[in-house]
Amino acid sequence: MGRTEERVKEEHHVKKWISKWAVATALLVFGRTPKVALLVRSLTPKALLLILGLTPGAVLANDGYPRMDDVDILHYRIQLEIGETGRDIQGETTILAEMLAAGRNVLPLDLGPLTVDRVTVGRRNAAFAHRDNRLSINFEESYAEGDTVAVIVSYGGEPVDGLFIQPNKFGVRSVFADNWPNRARHWFPGVDHPYDKATVEFIVTAPAAYDVVANGRMIETSAVSPERKRTHWKTDAPIPTYCMVVGAARFSIVRPGSWRGIPVSYYLFPGDRDAGTTDFARSTDMLAFYTDLIGPYPYAKLALVQSSTRFGGMENASAIFFSEHSITGTKRNEAVVAHEIVHQWFGDSVTESDWHHLWLSEGFATYFGAVFFEEADGDERFHEMLARSRSRVFDADRRAPAPIFNPGITDLFDLLNAYNYSKGGLVLHMLRGLMGDDAFFEGIRDFYARFRDQTVQTRDFLSVMETRHGEDLGWFFDQWIYRAGHPVVEATWSWDEQRGEVSVRLRQTHPQEPFRLPVTLAFVAGDRQERRQVELRERSHEFRFRLDEAPGEVVVDPDAWLLMESRVRPGLE
Repeated sequence: MGRTEERVKEEHHVKKWISKWAVATALLVFGRTPKVALLVRSLTPKALLLILGLTPGAVLANDGYPRMDDVDILHYRIQLEIGETGRDIQGETTILAEMLAAGRNVLPLDLGPLTVDRVTVGRRNAAFAHRDNRLSINFEESYAEGDTVAVIVSYGGEPVDGLFIQPNKFGVRSVFADNWPNRARHWFPGVDHPYDKATVEFIVTAPAAYDVVANGRMIETSAVSPERKRTHWKTDAPIPTYCMVVGAARFSIVRPGSWRGIPVSYYLFPGDRDAGTTDFARSTDMLAFYTDLIGPYPYAKLALVQSSTRFGGMENASAIFFSEHSITGTKRNEAVVAHEIVHQWFGDSVTESDWHHLWLSEGFATYFGAVFFEEADGDERFHEMLARSRSRVFDADRRAPAPIFNPGITDLFDLLNAYNYSKGGLVLHMLRGLMGDDAFFEGIRDFYARFRDQTVQTRDFLSVMETRHGEDLGWFFDQWIYRAGHPVVEATWSWDEQRGEVSVRLRQTHPQEPFRLPVTLAFVAGDRQERRQVELRERSHEFRFRLDEAPGEVVVDPDAWLLMESRVRPGLE
């Protein structure tokens, strides 16, 4: 299937789920009487969106988020005041937005249940409405295409999520953001969806004993009073809101060095300084490896931060947060460290524009996280990591098989599954096996260079890899990204002594339609081995080969390139 067919297939999935979402929402809003139901179902999705009050410049992203196609958020300037005690914050966020079309009179932003004190647009007070985690700001002036607008929101209160002010594992008060997937809205206003990336700066006033870390490079730190300190961080590259973070705590900061001008630092709780230094020891090697493998590192620094994130690691751009409990001094979290560092390229810099393409972030981090250990520690550890990924996918398929691209998922935390992580990584491994190392890694570098600091969907990756491969890859993406399940292959074989010929029948026994499988067959005789390449497309096919001697064993996919379960036994059926 080529690019055009792949795009049509993806859009079909999207339209189906947009239509279902719009119908369901309209029925909730207007009631479920027979007349209303008949009217609602007779309307087009576009008409339903207008009835539901979405502005003319808003369209639903594949994942249901009402994105604005006539506004581009360029920059956030987030000023925070953190007190000596308590969990309240005071904030002032300045948002610089570009109008991509004329006619917008309301700017909707995501903002949780904080108290909004004041909103200004272009230095003038603006009317606003704040309810249900939505801040709608009225524009009194008309803006033309290309105009930039500065919106300032002053607010305060205790964040219910996203920013946590609480004791760390040592009982010492600390402050950490933890945004994924859409929890940044609970402590600053914005477009809390990855489709609209922006640069960000943080100006944080906190107790003088706290060190403050955030995205980007430090502009300055200055004393406000003997008890208070102001720290200013700023990014040069746009990032998604889920990666925009601050951390403030009594840190012990380790600076092991830099690589090609990129400073590396560890922000650790003093009681874990030695353990964290051990656990993060290979981070500079990882930075060097991925820069050579993928392309230039996209940010001004690499900070590894011990924090209170609910995740094992969180890939916040240039300031990766790791669970405080993962720091043990045993290096058992090295795979997580590699995974999160990969995210700086894929997820943070090249970002999925829709949550249902999360595999472009998590699958990439899973696979290239393992590729570091292939280079650094050898094939054995690499293949052990791939084997664990296969087991996770097989287990998930036994429970409830689903495709990687699954627009039926509405709870974004359900996207943190074996398909986006493990299967996504294995898809990359299979693509590498199909294309060969040179073309595959050149394609990965092309993909990063083409979409650095931008947003992507699966079709963008397909297009880049097809160009590098020189052949259609639509069939590959169709069966591995958009279809559920995995192949289960039974192989039977026999040897014809008179002809010096081996016959091998491969049969796909899984319930789904047959996969197209480029398969290597290894014929083992003592310490010798002959290999043949075949392609299985049908449910069952018999292959015959002349060999120098009778094999004692036949191995299907001996290098484990495929996400496949196989069983081999002598004797043709």
